[in-house]
Amino acid sequence: MIAAVAFSVACTTLPASSTENTATNTPPSEPPNSLPEGGGGEIQGAEPQTLITELHKRHDAQKGPFFERKRATIDRFFAKPLADMIWKDEQRPNDQVSAMGADPLYDAQDIQLKNFKVSDGEVVANKATVNVSFENFGKTQTVNFEMIRQGADWKITDIKYPGGYTLAGVYLENATEPEKPAEPSPSGEFEGSYRVGPTSCTVTPIKMAFEVRWVKGSGSEIYNFEGRDEKGYNFVAEPEPGKYNVFTFKDENYDSGSFTRADGKIFPVSRGK
Repeated sequence: MIAAVAFSVACTTLPASSTENTATNTPPSEPPNSLPEGGGGEIQGAEPQTLITELHKRHDAQKGPFFERKRATIDRFFAKPLADMIWKDEQRPNDQVSAMGADPLYDAQDIQLKNFKVSDGEVVANKATVNVSFENFGKTQTVNFEMIRQGADWKITDIKYPGGYTLAGVYLENATEPEKPAEPSPSGEFEGSYRVGPTSCTVTPIKMAFEVRWVKGSGSEIYNFEGRDEKGYNFVAEPEPGKYNVFTFKDENYDSGSFTRADGKIFPVSRGK
């Protein structure tokens, strides 16, 4: 199954090279043809992995709960209160990014999949866990779907990512974490904690460069100071050849400015406590 995944979200690992890469995945089997194609229908009496396979099939076709913004579609796959959190997030304006910051099924913004596999559900009483494994740009990852049986139907209660966080946790953090006011830079350096759109990062000077770690991501990026232009002072990373993530600050205090992601999206930046 070949599907193009283009997901407009902000950063969990906020940096991304493009939101228009092609996702190629091959689930082990196609779901039954009798499954309803949309709306509020239920997958009656199915095994938990059937629901997860169907969710990915629709998502890769740019349909389903994270594309259609329909409450009935969300309720078809997700149990309360997660369905309420998704629905609330989907009420944002079209030009505003999601709280998740990455594709909610693959925990990434650039997606090129191989060896996609949905495991058989591990069922204990009325609960189940279904693991989805895949390679994304050569890196093997596993995302865990926690589920509950409601009558004859299975619903997703949470999604757990390799970085240790969950979809429900991201929504809760975004809803409850107050904005941190900017504080003056004691050293006049690009360092410390920053708010970047709906997420945050920590910057550590290393020799002649700067290491940036994102709060919801794994690994780090190395930024280099590339000088000043009419917009301000620029720190640049090159995640892929010819594609750049850029911090631009208004002045040499490096307290506020903007972050331009490689896909062109721009987020406000402010120094946090």
